[in-house]
Order: sequence, then C-alpha cells, then structure tokens
Amino acid sequence: MSKLERHNIMIDPETWKILKELKRIQNKSISEILREAINQLLNSKKYNKTYFKIMTNASYCDDKENEELTRILDSLTEKDLEVVDEYELHR
Repeated sequence: MSKLERHNIMIDPETWKILKELKRIQNKSISEILREAINQLLNSKKYNKTYFKIMTNASYCDDKENEELTRILDSLTEKDLEVVDEYELHR
C-alpha cells in the first residue's frame, strides 16, 4: 500500500453510523472499509484502474489535452494492457 494521507470528508450521520458498525463487525478501520468499497465500485462498474492510476498521477494539462488523453485511455481494452514481454533491468 502506498503512503497514506490525512483528509477531511463530510459524511451524513446515517452513513457514518453504518461505517462505525462495519468497523466493529469487520474489525477494520473506516479507511480500509472505504478503500475496499472504492475498489469494489471500480470493479463492478468495470472502470479501468489503469486510467485512474494515470489520471491521478499525471501532471496538469489543459482541457483540450485532457479530453484527448481521456478519449485515448477510454479506448484501451484489456488486450491493450496485456503484458507481452518482460525484461530485467540491471544497473
């Protein structure tokens, strides 16, 4: 897992009660529960995780560049992301 960051989010009281109960039942932190829920959402909606990884780590680009990159990334298929060769790099 990568480095964790602290953020403040707003959650309605009913959702917070559910999260606290899930924390108790699953013996996990609320952060872990939210991470798992996001991963399940990405999987269930068949979102391309590579897309999100690239988009969240990319430097800023203008709207036109962003639209072009988004269009290209959205067109990628599982076959496009298949590893075809592996190389070991040495210093």
